[in-house]
Amino acid sequence: MKDLTHLKTYIIDSEDPHEVDDAISLEKKEDNIKKLWIHISNPCKLFVQDSSVDIDARNKNSSLYLTNRYEPMLTEDILQKANLSQNKISETISAVIEFNDDGSINNYEIIEAIIKPKYQLTYEDANEILELEPKEEIELVEIKKLLEKSILFRKKNGAIIFESPNSKIKLFNNKITLVKLEKTIAQIVVSEAMILMGYVTSLFLKKHNIPAAYRTQKLNCDPFEILNKYKDSEIKHILLKQYMGRSYITIEPNYHESLGLPLYVQSTSPLRRYLDLIIQRQVYNKLNNYDLISINLISQIIDYSKNKQIENNNIIRNDKYKYLSKFFKNENKKFYKIILIKWINHKRNIALVFFPEYSLEILISLFTSIELYSNKIYKVKYYLNDNNLLEFTY
Repeated sequence: MKDLTHLKTYIIDSEDPHEVDDAISLEKKEDNIKKLWIHISNPCKLFVQDSSVDIDARNKNSSLYLTNRYEPMLTEDILQKANLSQNKISETISAVIEFNDDGSINNYEIIEAIIKPKYQLTYEDANEILELEPKEEIELVEIKKLLEKSILFRKKNGAIIFESPNSKIKLFNNKITLVKLEKTIAQIVVSEAMILMGYVTSLFLKKHNIPAAYRTQKLNCDPFEILNKYKDSEIKHILLKQYMGRSYITIEPNYHESLGLPLYVQSTSPLRRYLDLIIQRQVYNKLNNYDLISINLISQIIDYSKNKQIENNNIIRNDKYKYLSKFFKNENKKFYKIILIKWINHKRNIALVFFPEYSLEILISLFTSIELYSNKIYKVKYYLNDNNLLEFTY
């Protein structure tokens, strides 16, 4: 286990995160060589495979973040031990990456490590540092520059950087609001670091022939042709997703084309996603020469995870519709502006639409005969109903 407590390590997250499982550092070597460290909390060493804690996490499959409550995948005592925090010494699975000048990876290594984060920043805090570039925080600025090069390299290899906005439902003092979420430079930097961690972890797994849950995606279109076709539409990236093939999980490593990567696993959220925890356990077992989880069991876990996540998604969707219904009822506007993305089922009046005012993409019941036109804004009225979908008419 490598002691990395001397590195200036940054945690960058939302204002009040429930699970804090990643951090980043910069290491400077001779000849101006700069290495990026990505650290992921290591909860799998706190309990064994098939223990009661592990089985409970597997049954939950993921943490649930609902409007008015939070249901963790792992127990509170595990989270207290595993959460990363400022000035707290934590054990991690860490990857060190050295880049080529074009942003590609020259070499990498994955190890067990001990870290002691110096800063725990919100995205807003990190954005301010990255905009002002103070000399005292040159490490974070250098990390940003390395990761911007990585993004450019992935784009040259076909990666698509989605820029479509979204929103989050918030409940405060019994008042429901819809908050627009714009991607900031700090969020882009953290996201790229997590993508790279997933990539080098997949390289490690494949190199050692370790059974794993790979995420793969095949594009069914020319994305740049579509983006050019709808270049004047504010929902061009949402439209692109309608043409693309969905990503899926398999035991076979293969291209993830929208990321511009030859293979990929999700490995950076072991505190809140069970498949990430399994990936981490395989890496941890390999580093310590412990028995690996068999390919048959990995396959079974993937199948169970897919089904369980459908259940979890339904819970999240129903919670979302419940509070959106209250939101639109309380807003009580004469009309709302929408852009029709596509008809899901025209006969049953089910449509996928985008509300520009709220950056909200959602399925609704839409009682109208309007045709699909990606850049036209329609005015619709909201009707209170007992259906599962929000109901609007033109």
